[in-house]
Amino acid sequence: MKMFDLKGTVLALNKPSIVSLLNSIELYKGKTLPVNRAKKLDVLKAMARRSGSVMSNQIGNVYISDERESALFSKNAQPQTLQEYMVAGYRNALDLIDEVYKYQTLDRSFVSTLHYYIYKDYNPDFGGRYKDSINYIQESMPDGSFKTIFVSAAPEEVVVLLDNLIYQFNMCAADEEVNKLLLIASFMFDFMCIHPYNHGNGRVSRLLLHFLLKKYGYDVDDYYAIAYLMRQHLGEYIDAFKASSEGWHDNENDYEPYVSFVLKRILEAYRKVDYMLEVNSLEVPAKEKVLKVVIDSATPISKTVVLRVLYALGKVTVEKALNQLVEEGQIQLITKGRYSKYFRV
Repeated sequence: MKMFDLKGTVLALNKPSIVSLLNSIELYKGKTLPVNRAKKLDVLKAMARRSGSVMSNQIGNVYISDERESALFSKNAQPQTLQEYMVAGYRNALDLIDEVYKYQTLDRSFVSTLHYYIYKDYNPDFGGRYKDSINYIQESMPDGSFKTIFVSAAPEEVVVLLDNLIYQFNMCAADEEVNKLLLIASFMFDFMCIHPYNHGNGRVSRLLLHFLLKKYGYDVDDYYAIAYLMRQHLGEYIDAFKASSEGWHDNENDYEPYVSFVLKRILEAYRKVDYMLEVNSLEVPAKEKVLKVVIDSATPISKTVVLRVLYALGKVTVEKALNQLVEEGQIQLITKGRYSKYFRV
């Protein structure tokens, strides 16, 4: 059976590349402190909640249409399909975390409560129940087949492993010598390797990431969804998990690839928030803000992304500015239609 040594794991991650990421996160955390005073903060948080719920489910191969996504999040429509219930349940679990994170301790009951919240409105008997068979974590191949990249812990090991992992996390969290971000990322990885439930393990791991980051003072996921960034880097996510899980059962695995991936996404989220605060605070006309966002983008950018960055502006305002900038020749329209993209000249 796997033997955890979370403190040893964290201390062993004290390497130049990891320390550099940690320092950058702390720098941007400080730079983004004014986010709590940002205009239309509710809009920014609603966008993060929506994209986090949808993209975390997409990582788990749960998809809903754009129309139904809009209905669920903008019109408070009731879920109609299993997939919609999963997205809505994830959102509800995030809401629960935001209500209790200040006083809720990390324990096995709370972890199962998060799983229960995902499923409770569709199949409450399934939510929170541990698995009854071994999980085979697979990646999809180009030909449509699936390849097993990791075999999780056995069902009879789940309770013992979870109890040990959570106990060690809480002990390390009280130890000033242990870096909290490295501890959280390492915990998240071990949780994924245990895979305590038949389904929904990845989603629960990302809910735990949201919970633990907030609990220990890193609330960036409230303003820019880390799950969205993980979905954007899905290939890297899979590669990092494969690299770190090799030898896990024999206590010979290397946590660095997975931990490094998580830290990079946390840093990326902070940088996104920093840029959004900068551009939205500019004392210039809306058209100039839209122009800056398009020019600053290294690749063609969609209207959806422009709207996400300029969250304080209305959709009509952004669309009008994009059309004017194209007509004036200041930017170019790369593709037309529903998924049109814009690029600098």
